Parts: sequence; structure tokens; C-alpha cells
Amino acid sequence: MNSNIKPNLFIVGAPKCGTTSLYHYLRQHPEIFMSNFKEPHYFGKDLTRLNNLYYTEEKKYLKLFTMVKKEKIIGEASPHYLYSYSAPEEIKKFNSKSKIIILLRHPTEMIYSLHSQLLFSGNEVEQDFIMALELEDIRLKGKNIPSKIDLIEKLFYRTYVEKLPDQIQRYQKIFSKENVNIMLLSDLQNNVNNTYQNILKFLNVDPSFKPEFTIENPHKSFRFKIICDIVKYSSPISGNMRGKFTSKSLGIMKFIQGMNTQFSEKKTLETNIKEKLDQEFKPTIIKLEEIINRDLSHWYH
Repeated sequence: MNSNIKPNLFIVGAPKCGTTSLYHYLRQHPEIFMSNFKEPHYFGKDLTRLNNLYYTEEKKYLKLFTMVKKEKIIGEASPHYLYSYSAPEEIKKFNSKSKIIILLRHPTEMIYSLHSQLLFSGNEVEQDFIMALELEDIRLKGKNIPSKIDLIEKLFYRTYVEKLPDQIQRYQKIFSKENVNIMLLSDLQNNVNNTYQNILKFLNVDPSFKPEFTIENPHKSFRFKIICDIVKYSSPISGNMRGKFTSKSLGIMKFIQGMNTQFSEKKTLETNIKEKLDQEFKPTIIKLEEIINRDLSHWYH
């Protein structure tokens, strides 16, 4: 085991854009090591962490990578690094040779899916999507924050979308464009083989390797809310124990959560709401088009 190994690959976001699937695809590659704990969220000192679920000490963070052997690429995936203003500089200072991967999707679909995920994880308590969006202004002032939330910025749906262009450009400026790979969720969904191969070339590892492609992190909901609340309430205790005794997540809560999980098709967002949000995000999408040099007009037409 080597405690001096530092990661050199960061999947920085965005949430609900395929980061979990890509994480699983990459960790199958023999030249790539991805941390067992997927989202340590160590960087981003400007993010507001609660309930002791994330890594805040470098020594404990580096323990995530002590099992590295001879892998060329050592990585982790924390999808709210893309929200953080300070994370790019922190990562650059930590390891100047790092490579960055950013995934994007239709903004309205992203925050709608994120809301569902946060309900499932216990970070969100407002079950109505539109009401959750309307709460954003007062939540930005520190009010109406769910007691069991682990990262407050997860609740700032509109703000996340609006920050995307500036944040992407910030990563490109700090790491240079050749070290920042930007793709769309649809690239993974519609042409996963070529997309994966291009990522491997970007990482300078064997591009001929083919992993098992499976859909990760599908739409989930809980069977019983009381069990969901118990798991969320117990998570800080598990997080503390993980930090003190092991670098891996404790399995008991994951087992209980799994038993309480059901998979289903997500309810389609009402057309009028979707169209309204698409138009609201149009200026942001146009900026993204210019930055990534791709036609995204189908996101607002």
C-alpha cells in the first residue's frame, strides 16, 4: 500500500449526467484505479458540508488510493466539484498534472432527475419539483434547509445550471483545454463504445479495452419513507466510523437501503413546465454551445 499516491483524474460533474456509469466503466480498465468511495467531495472548500459524510482531511482522503498498484490513471468522481468556484484551483495545487472530465445533459432534465435523486437520498424533503425550485431563493439565504442534507449546494437547482458556462471555462483556463474532456450524457447513451474509446485515448491508456456496459444509477424511489429517514439519520454515524476505522463505506446501511429501494420509470415532467424551463435556460445553453462547440439547440426548441 502506498499512502503517497495522489489521484490524477477527476470526474467533476455534473450530477445525473452519467458520472456514475462512467465511473463504473473506467474502474474496469486494468490501467485505471477509481476510488471505492465514489464521491468523497474533498475539494471545494467553498461548499457547505453537513453531517460529516465527506472527506475533509487530506490524510483520510489519500487513504482512498492506498490500494493503487501499477495503474497509470488514479481517479475519483465528485459531481459537485463543478459547482465549486474554488475546487479547480485546489485540484490544480494538489496535482498539477490532473485531467478533468465533465459530463452534461439537457439542463431541465438534469435538475428534474436530480430532484428525484435527492428525494431518494433524503437530501430533499419537498416532493413537488416546482415547489423545490421556488424554495431556492430562500434556501440560498440559509433558510428551509432539510436537517439531514449532506451538501447544501445540492438544493440550488437553477443556480447550478446558470453557473455551468463560467465553471467549465474556469476548469479549461486552469487545466488548459487539452486536459478537460467534455461530453454529453447522450454520447454515452447513443454511442457508448466510441465515446468510451475516446475517453481512454484522452487518458492515454489502452483504447482497445472494452468493459461491461450496464446502466448505472437508474431512477430509484423508496418503498417506505420511515426506513429512508432511518438510513439518512444513521449516515453521519457511518461516515464517522468510515473515517476512523476504514476507507470503505459500511455495508449495513447500504443493505437496508437496497431492501428499501424500488426501480421504476420516472414520471414525465409536464410539457408546459418543461418548455418554460427550457426557455429560461436558453441563454445558458447558448453559452454552452459556444464553449463546447456543439449544437445544443434541441435543448431549447
